[in-house]
Amino acid sequence: MSEAYANTCSNTDSHMKSPALTLLMLFALLPSWLEAQNHTVQISPKGGVYADTFLVRLSCDNPDLTIRYTLNGNRPTAKSYLYTSPLALSERLESRSDIYKIPISPKEEFFLPSSVKKGIAIRAAAFDRHGNRVSPVVTQSYFIGSLGCDLHGLPVVSICADSLSLFAHDTGILVPGDLFDPKDLDHSGNYAQHGREWEREVNVEFYADGNCGFNQMAGLRTHGGIRARRAQQKGLKIYARKEYGENKFRYRIFEESELEKYKHLVLRPFRNAATPSGVNDWLANQIAAPLNMGTTASRPVILFLNGEYWGIYFIEEKVDERYLESHYVVDCDNVNIVTSWETADCGSPDDFLALTRWLETANLSDTAQYNYLSRKIDIPNIIDYYIFELFAANWDWPSNNAKCWQNPDGPWHWVFYDGDCCLDDPEYITYTMACFTGDYWSACSESTLLFRKLLESNAFKNQYLLRLRELNETVFRYRNTKPYLDKVCRLLEDEIPMQVQRFGIPQSVPQWEEGCRKLDHFLSVRGNLFWKQTEEKFRLRDDKVLFAAFRQQRTLSRENLKMTVMAEDECAALMEIIDPKGKTIHQQYLFLHAGENQERINLGRRSGTYVVKVGDAVCEIVKISYWIPVVLISSALVVCVLIVYLIIRRRYVSRQIFR
Repeated sequence: MSEAYANTCSNTDSHMKSPALTLLMLFALLPSWLEAQNHTVQISPKGGVYADTFLVRLSCDNPDLTIRYTLNGNRPTAKSYLYTSPLALSERLESRSDIYKIPISPKEEFFLPSSVKKGIAIRAAAFDRHGNRVSPVVTQSYFIGSLGCDLHGLPVVSICADSLSLFAHDTGILVPGDLFDPKDLDHSGNYAQHGREWEREVNVEFYADGNCGFNQMAGLRTHGGIRARRAQQKGLKIYARKEYGENKFRYRIFEESELEKYKHLVLRPFRNAATPSGVNDWLANQIAAPLNMGTTASRPVILFLNGEYWGIYFIEEKVDERYLESHYVVDCDNVNIVTSWETADCGSPDDFLALTRWLETANLSDTAQYNYLSRKIDIPNIIDYYIFELFAANWDWPSNNAKCWQNPDGPWHWVFYDGDCCLDDPEYITYTMACFTGDYWSACSESTLLFRKLLESNAFKNQYLLRLRELNETVFRYRNTKPYLDKVCRLLEDEIPMQVQRFGIPQSVPQWEEGCRKLDHFLSVRGNLFWKQTEEKFRLRDDKVLFAAFRQQRTLSRENLKMTVMAEDECAALMEIIDPKGKTIHQQYLFLHAGENQERINLGRRSGTYVVKVGDAVCEIVKISYWIPVVLISSALVVCVLIVYLIIRRRYVSRQIFR
């Protein structure tokens, strides 16, 4: 056992392994536990980010009880420090456990800094004269600028937990531990485990905007794929549960969201990003937010673990049933969520798997079959989802990081999440992986089936291409995406040296700056490059259209007009209809085969001369709406009736006179 680990585990009881002995201990401690609900300890002032030091006072509602406290994140015991007078915040109150020295990743991935920045974490409770704890444990953490704990304006998340629950060889959730196999790095280790058994009780504090936020007990687990769990700066998630105290995290954490209550939250580490910039996921979600699909709200924070600096993280929403409950009209106990195209995260995958089996033999060039699929999935949603994944050049997709959901018997909807591998290579041809039929780690035939089948439908392709043209002119424009990158770079630039010093990721500030420049380059060129890739994929060739003509150029009919389009080769071309006022009233992609193609268009009700452009071919049609002759004929009839009436009346009047 290392010296750091020995220091960490001080003041912590040994783990009980006998079930019978554990049960007896629980019964013995029950009276003390019940009594503990009747007393409270206060720590004042509350924790947060402060410029300078001050005195911290601990008090109890019962003066006959003693207060004991710890400074290393552990819950206090009868052997912890005895509180006798106010505590002057200073470096002597910083934890000396040095948990940053504990190897929590395979040794080839472990980076040992020379030192780490520290806050001051005080955990306190009241004890009776027998040494029994008779109050809940309260926690307040302080981050003092004059003590070298400058967070450069970023919010802070502070997690305090008993060290054994995090670092013990058999029970610690952050270490390789008993379950580590050096021959199987991708599947072994305590940190790779899932489920409630591997959730640990912790205290979580969140401070932002003048030390507003929350401070409560919660559950902590590791999060993400094995790369995020195995790394030294690990992915984490926190759970609010009634059994810990509060069943929600109650604070408006994200500026872009009106939500003020969260059940589950993710702490995504800076080092998860595929580039040294560290901001790929945050940036991808910001760009994708206006689209017709779910995205995750996120913001950068600084994480402290048991008072020690743990680097830059992004606190964000967790995409699960509670997320759907918050953002959509969904019963979280009656919703189906499928990840990676087959696995149920929640509810049942049966409907989705049945749809997949149907797709295997379906022919979506048939209108009836496509219409059936349109009732089973949200077509505008899946179009935006595919467009963004492809635009963002996500190379850890589609086999991975794909998630969809439905209300039972309703259509399936897709959510974008985990953009760590987005916005990296602007020349990445994502269509290759989106249509892949082999077996590769990031794509396989099962994960590409839906997109490949949808491309059989001209209706889908038309809607897809029109939407992509629109997004390229709006959401994906460099002038619209660059401000997001500039914002996050300004937020992080002063903190990057601390991240470098703590984890060696990025390796240096210049490397981070270069990573940001590459992101900027991606945003500036990806729109055009992606459109060129789309032109090749869909054979968008205006120059292949030889001519377009109508069989009749003057019509009284409001029915669809027949148009002949001659193409030199198989291609797709944009058809535009321009009305007499010069306004484009209709756009549609035509998917043409070589030779003569018969198409139908509808010019609407207004008469006049219309210009129809198909690729490079232009033709005109003069349309006379049939309401004009109808009005003329009707008017003529009215005039005739009036004339007849006047003649008859004149004769009648003449007869009366001569009588």
